[in-house]
Amino acid sequence: MGTIVAILLGYLLGSFLPAYFITRTLLGVDIRELGTKHAGTTNVYRNVGLWPAVFTALYDTSKGVLAFKLSSLLGLPEHVCFVSAMSAVAGHVFPFYLQFRGGRGAATTVGILLYFLWTEWLKLPFSTLLSDLSILALIVLVLFLTSRRGDVVGLFVLPALALLVMVRMPDRSHFIVLPVLVLLTINLYNIIVWRLIKFQEDIRPWRVLIRPAAFLLLILGYHIGKTSFMFLMSVLIAIFLVLDLVRLSHRRVERFFHDEFKFKMFKETERKRLSSMTLFLLGVTLSYLFFEDELAIAACSFLILGDVAAKIIGMNFGKKKLFHKTVEGTLAHLVLCIYTAYVLHVMNFVPLGVGLLGAIAATICEVLPLAINDNVSVPLFSGIVMNVVKGVIRG
Repeated sequence: MGTIVAILLGYLLGSFLPAYFITRTLLGVDIRELGTKHAGTTNVYRNVGLWPAVFTALYDTSKGVLAFKLSSLLGLPEHVCFVSAMSAVAGHVFPFYLQFRGGRGAATTVGILLYFLWTEWLKLPFSTLLSDLSILALIVLVLFLTSRRGDVVGLFVLPALALLVMVRMPDRSHFIVLPVLVLLTINLYNIIVWRLIKFQEDIRPWRVLIRPAAFLLLILGYHIGKTSFMFLMSVLIAIFLVLDLVRLSHRRVERFFHDEFKFKMFKETERKRLSSMTLFLLGVTLSYLFFEDELAIAACSFLILGDVAAKIIGMNFGKKKLFHKTVEGTLAHLVLCIYTAYVLHVMNFVPLGVGLLGAIAATICEVLPLAINDNVSVPLFSGIVMNVVKGVIRG
């Protein structure tokens, strides 16, 4: 019963939209018919004025926290109070009296996120908090300077924040991770609607966007052990290699995949060569074959995150050429690799100095016009550098 009361309380608090009522009162129109057609602070500011927008922002950002606090006063458990807070987001997005069409819920979610960052994250030692904030600030700075798009910055920094929180406070991370996921969903929606990210004709967007899912392979390898993982990777490579060989040795098959098959699986540049999917699996396998598991994870993580960042930023916002890549894409690659090294250091996988040198090596290898494909050269070169540095440190 208490849970139901908390959910209803949060929903009702969230469903009250100052943007709608203020605009109705002052202008006699529905804010959802103006501007961006959302009942939010920015739309109120552009169409009604500053002070109505200020009032809207104050209530929208605080109503999730208000739901949490009121539920706490009712003596409800903390997790139920959190559900009440998130119900306020649902109420903002789906108000019952407006045919369930309200705002996007970003301000309410930000309010909840800031509250729990204040109450949970700030419990960490100051040095830890400072280093975490510094690495996140570096990501924001580099990606904003290269893209000038807040939603694009959020696409990277929000998952980065969520991962750091999960590593730092695994038992209470849900208070922060769930609001982050809601904001990330809103970010993705904005990116899709406003078409902030586009891909070159020869790039398969699904292959870029699914690349982070490769972390599931690394997680699996960590849990099942090296022998079992190497067997699994050998099977996967064999499957993709056979597919490539059949495609390359039979013109009819190649024409089918490249010209007739509606789902574009292969790039045009892969017509007469092995696919980058096969080479990626090869790069991961060789990394685990030659290096310690922790170094292999680091090297492959550089490849996964760095590649995604470089492609998204480089293709859409790259202006200054650097060999066959762009300065903007290279900077994005570097900062995501640095972040990866930092997280792996926090997880006690790789010493920070070793990881940072590996990140730099991965970026250098990625930008240089080498004959070897990046999917193989990046993890191997960064792995070699980290292996040598680690050996020197050990003496």
